[in-house]
Amino acid sequence: MPELWIPYGTVETLVTIQAENLGAVSGAPAGAPALDIERLVELAKGSTSVFVCDAAPATLEVLKGIVAPLGETPRVFYSPAPKGIEASIPELKGRVATLPPPLPVEGDDVSVAPELKAAGAKLFIGTARPDPFFGLLDAKVEACLDWVARARAKAAEGGKAMEPAPFRKGTPYEAIEGMAEKITEPKFVTVVPRGGKAHATLEDPPFDAIKNAFARTQMPQAKGLVVGAGGRGYDDTLSSSVRGLWNVVDAVRKTGTILLIAQCSEGVGSTALEMMVTGRLSDEKRRREAYVDGLEEVFYLNKLKDEYDVLLLSGLPETYARAKLGLATAKGSGEAVGRLLNKVGRSGKVNVVPRAPECLVESA
Repeated sequence: MPELWIPYGTVETLVTIQAENLGAVSGAPAGAPALDIERLVELAKGSTSVFVCDAAPATLEVLKGIVAPLGETPRVFYSPAPKGIEASIPELKGRVATLPPPLPVEGDDVSVAPELKAAGAKLFIGTARPDPFFGLLDAKVEACLDWVARARAKAAEGGKAMEPAPFRKGTPYEAIEGMAEKITEPKFVTVVPRGGKAHATLEDPPFDAIKNAFARTQMPQAKGLVVGAGGRGYDDTLSSSVRGLWNVVDAVRKTGTILLIAQCSEGVGSTALEMMVTGRLSDEKRRREAYVDGLEEVFYLNKLKDEYDVLLLSGLPETYARAKLGLATAKGSGEAVGRLLNKVGRSGKVNVVPRAPECLVESA
């Protein structure tokens, strides 16, 4: 009986599926990594500050590679979550700072954190991942979402249609490109992951270069699909987990069953989802009130439930997941897989994508 290990937070969970039910399993060979660490060290040495855009394993791997050669050279490191960075890289203990969010300004302009407009070169490092709204999250997008006031809301103004479009460059991404022009002397290094590790580092890459660096997998559509949200750095919240599966849903038939495996150790994630689980986001509010962070995720979650039979294996409280979000839940991987197989039937096939944020799955 085939056994598959799916990332779940900092560990992995075992998924066992009978051979007669197992369809295709995604997973491109890691290959030789294309990491130009020497170039990154050179960029870091020439920068007055280094901005760590996320805590994905690939980002931390690259950051570890440049910290030792930098030594104790005075340099400011910034991160939205300094404690997580320092815990993963002890050499940076006490050296990573956070920034208060910049104050929004009136009118159509966006407000950039002063540290991003100060004199001196700045290095931004972040891991690429597919996104249904921006098409891609890369170092440039993450930098603006982290340190530019109202960045997500301004991008949403140009993306009225919320239909998920991973790997497609649309107006929200273009809006971010305009915001990034307000940053003084930036260098954006985007890490492309594969197999949970850094596979390539791209310096100031165009959208298509990042897209083409991702692994592509073709699968015949099946009745069931097991989706791993990616583990630590990807499945920390329901928000990131829901955003990170739209690039693989072609592997399952409409009305088929999707088992989403995501630890969600930090909760639901976005303001909109928090409002949803606390009953503060009615349909009327969605139509009439101003944009709130993650509003598009409510649409994505409802679309997911409308088009598929969704089962969630997570650490979210049952009150949130089942009662407030309307998701079927399981208490362990054995129960989750058992319910999935009951749904697809004795002869139904189940495809498996262990690391959804690392690939594009297309129906064969």
